[in-house]
Amino acid sequence: MKHIRYFKILFIIGQFFFAIYNKRKLILSLSTRSFKSNYSGSVLGLAWVIAEPLVYVFLLWFFFTKAMKFQPPEGYPYVPWLMSAMVLWNFFSHAFSSSASTFKNHAFILKKPEFNMSILPIVSILTSLYLHAIFLLIFFILMGITGIGFTLYWFQSIYYLFATAILLLGFAWITASLSLFIKDVSNIIGILLQIGFWISPIFWSLDTFPPKYRLLLELNPLSYVMEGYRKSFIYGQPFWNDWRGFIYYWSFTLIILLVGMVTYKKLRPHFGDVI
Repeated sequence: MKHIRYFKILFIIGQFFFAIYNKRKLILSLSTRSFKSNYSGSVLGLAWVIAEPLVYVFLLWFFFTKAMKFQPPEGYPYVPWLMSAMVLWNFFSHAFSSSASTFKNHAFILKKPEFNMSILPIVSILTSLYLHAIFLLIFFILMGITGIGFTLYWFQSIYYLFATAILLLGFAWITASLSLFIKDVSNIIGILLQIGFWISPIFWSLDTFPPKYRLLLELNPLSYVMEGYRKSFIYGQPFWNDWRGFIYYWSFTLIILLVGMVTYKKLRPHFGDVI
């Protein structure tokens, strides 16, 4: 029975990736349209989205380096050290907050029963990825200004970005499905993001905490990928050094994916009643 169950899970996963490949043009089209519609309605458009986190960076830099005299480990420049985690946080928070309305925003596709709606969260993740690419460009320019040169470790950031996207996919299945039936999901996401911002190693380092408190902070899965971005761009350390973080992160992510998959499967037949 267990073998049959495993084969069934693998078959569902195979169907999902086949649907992504089969609808890849539609996914790209929807994500591009979503990106344009999000930032074409205001006078400054995309500039507002870029300016807000940059203002955060400036305020955090001033508060921690000038007021509290905090310095990153080994004397790295604070602003690129800070932005190495901030750019990934912006990607996660933007994709996570927009995931709740994914199914609602594409209700017109519900009329096509042959369409696999489980691939729609990819649209919100891709939309956030476009914005992430812009922030990375700004970050790379800043790295050059502060004298931090290119290394081959930069390429392992692709792994950490992929890991973040897989976690977001699981969360998106949960939030997008539940938000159709529970209107407070968006508010809950807002609260979770506020908490996540302060317990993630964005403007502080895990090394500055005593071991007993550091263990609690490492339970936040975002600690693994954010520290991973720093290892890639700032520290120049290989990802395989943190094997415990690897095991914990992917165990947590697989659980979230499983919960998301079950949530979507259970609620999918009832989407038509609420959309």
